[in-house]
Amino acid sequence: MKVTYSRLAEGFGSNRPTYWQYFGARLAELAAIPQGATVLDVGTGSGSVLLPATERAGECGRSVGIDINPKWFEQLRAEIERRSLRNTSLAQMDAAALDFPDCQFDQVLCGFVGWSYCFDFDTLEFAGPDVRLTEIARVLKPGGRVGISSWSKQEDLDWLGEQFRSYLPDYVADHEEEDIVTVYSRENAMGLERILLAGGFQEIEIIAETAAFISTDEEEWWLQMWGAGWKEYIDRVASTDATSFKQFKERVFENLQPYKQNGGIHFKKNVLFAFGSKP
Repeated sequence: MKVTYSRLAEGFGSNRPTYWQYFGARLAELAAIPQGATVLDVGTGSGSVLLPATERAGECGRSVGIDINPKWFEQLRAEIERRSLRNTSLAQMDAAALDFPDCQFDQVLCGFVGWSYCFDFDTLEFAGPDVRLTEIARVLKPGGRVGISSWSKQEDLDWLGEQFRSYLPDYVADHEEEDIVTVYSRENAMGLERILLAGGFQEIEIIAETAAFISTDEEEWWLQMWGAGWKEYIDRVASTDATSFKQFKERVFENLQPYKQNGGIHFKKNVLFAFGSKP
């Protein structure tokens, strides 16, 4: 199990949890990107995969980061400029309709984009066509590799969901259709393997990793939870009933104490990295 300290990690903005950068670098590392490779990063977001992938491809390589939401690009462009990365570009694009010719990339990387849009990880069955992986296979060169990172468990997000359920049961019940105690898609190795096989990929490899992350104090941890998917619900409760929200936050901080040791608040995250080759 690896440990990384949030206060030392590099990232964008105070609300962006730093484990994105850690796991993004791990995906780029495990993908074994050679110098001179052409790489597509799908769902590039803050660039947590794109930046290390670009550096691994080197000056003779090329990388492209795409995201359906261009709000990320302003900060990401500044970071690309700061690192003097001249061999990368950004484009607003839907992963289900990639605007690239066939057979353009040596590798396509997908950091936590999620496959629940078409696949049920409980039943291990497709709920619809996987247009995203079809497009990825199309733009890969023969022999090219796809690399996917996926959450299997986030201890801190699951724990906060239980706090909501315990201390704000009426609120949770009123928003049952939103499933507010689950703010991320939990995937599994069997499902990822089935997805890659159905997409026509071979030489499939799945790697499971657990990493512990440390927030320096309760407020930093709370801010990271806000930025990790809980923003909508935290802000909604705070605006609806400020007194109940204040009491809820105080109880959460009290209950965090067993996780506080050796200079910070410790939680684990479990991630799957899945790779496959295009014939």
